[in-house]
Amino acid sequence: MLNSKLLTCFLAVVTHRTLTAAADHLCITQPALSKSLRRLEDELGVPLFLRTPTGMVLTAYGSTLAHRARLIQLEAQRAHDEIVLMKDGGVGTLTVGAGPLWSVHVLPDVIAELSRTHASLRVRVVPGVLSTLLPQLLRGEVDVLCAALDFPDHDDIEKEYLIDSSHVFLAHASHPLAGLAHVSAADLSRCKFVGPHNDYAVLDRMKQFFALRGLDSPGFAAEADSLELVLSLVATGEFVATQSHQVLTHARQLGIDTLAMDEGIWTFRGGLARLKRPVPLPVVDLFRHSLMRHLDLAARAL
Repeated sequence: MLNSKLLTCFLAVVTHRTLTAAADHLCITQPALSKSLRRLEDELGVPLFLRTPTGMVLTAYGSTLAHRARLIQLEAQRAHDEIVLMKDGGVGTLTVGAGPLWSVHVLPDVIAELSRTHASLRVRVVPGVLSTLLPQLLRGEVDVLCAALDFPDHDDIEKEYLIDSSHVFLAHASHPLAGLAHVSAADLSRCKFVGPHNDYAVLDRMKQFFALRGLDSPGFAAEADSLELVLSLVATGEFVATQSHQVLTHARQLGIDTLAMDEGIWTFRGGLARLKRPVPLPVVDLFRHSLMRHLDLAARAL
């Protein structure tokens, strides 16, 4: 069993890069810190740092430990916070990473329901795309992720498939392509696209879509950090976008609808992703059951 005090010393050096700065941060002497590091390395039987003139550099062993040690510290802090909350009659906290479609599809209703049925539950939603949300999940900064699941399998991540989604091309009624009976890929290649910031998955699929038709991808002329802003930009009539068909109900309220295309750029499986744990977090199970119930209601309404 790794000693938590040794891990604290180790992470201080990882953060501050020098023994002097780390020792000052911990309010201990440098020899005491060096002794703690040697003890940890002796316990593991591997070197954790390379001592260089410019500071302490992690070895491959050290990098592995740093990732796990941060998770241990984060989980310990969350356990403390949740127990304090439970003592006061609460049920815990939940941080949800949400891909674009989930921000308008089902998730708002799920959070509203949980707020009604568990008044002390604290929920934080972190919007983003896979390239930003997956690292946060692996660092333990979000408890559960609602997103597309077609990313490579990871030893630490458990996926649960819940829905199918297809990307469609969207434009406002005032856009020149909105009135056409058929829109070609060449028509689209001349358009200004807007999309979520850092959405490399969609950019890559756009590139493939246009390349297969002998065209250059227009990429994103504008990027936004939220789906709401993406749709607001489309509503100006200046941009088109490609988004999951589940956002259509919301988009149509802004005068946005699908373009007359034969196909979109992407069909994918969506659902939940979370870190593998021996015992699931009760608050995540609570969220999962509510999400599945609202997905079933949405499917029945179609």
